[in-house]
Amino acid sequence: ERTDSRLREFLAAAYHRRRRHDEAMVLIWAAFTDSPGLQSFQHLRRHADRGGQWPAWREKAVAFVRHATVSQTRDASKSRCGWFGRADHSELVRIFLWEKDVEAAWREAKEGGCSSDLWMDLAIKRERQHPEDALTVYQGQIEPTLSRKNNQAYGEAIGLLRRVHKLMARLGKDVEFAQYLDSVRTAHKRKRNFMKLLDRAKWE
Repeated sequence: ERTDSRLREFLAAAYHRRRRHDEAMVLIWAAFTDSPGLQSFQHLRRHADRGGQWPAWREKAVAFVRHATVSQTRDASKSRCGWFGRADHSELVRIFLWEKDVEAAWREAKEGGCSSDLWMDLAIKRERQHPEDALTVYQGQIEPTLSRKNNQAYGEAIGLLRRVHKLMARLGKDVEFAQYLDSVRTAHKRKRNFMKLLDRAKWE
């Protein structure tokens, strides 16, 4: 219990040098299950590759993260006080993006949600081939951004609107963009600093 990660690493390296890869992986797997996430997933791969065992360990690791995600979601839904925080599929999305499997990352995000920064990363990666998907993400980020009610957030919202305009123009939806912009202006007309930025913005 409470094993020092440096000790595990030292022993695993010693096992690898003696070609006792299975025993090394027992230690590294224990470290992974203590804190499943992208960093520990990458660490697991580095060790599994030394024994040529990555495909099997990858499958096991993804299954473990998925099970942990489901458990966290279930616990969060049972908690009336929000003790477990917001549960989503962010860790799986991070893992798939690291593996450059954007489609798998997108499916996970659509199924269970993910953090705002991951949604933006996904949208940027899908702009070229899936502009409608990216457009939905950018529009979905505008309201939460404006709800922060500060000048930095207002600037970020203008940046998002520029992305929305670019994609809608590409999709031949210039009229729809004008209507959308009017709806944003109407909904947030009391945010005077945002209105000033909106008035100065040029949509080219």
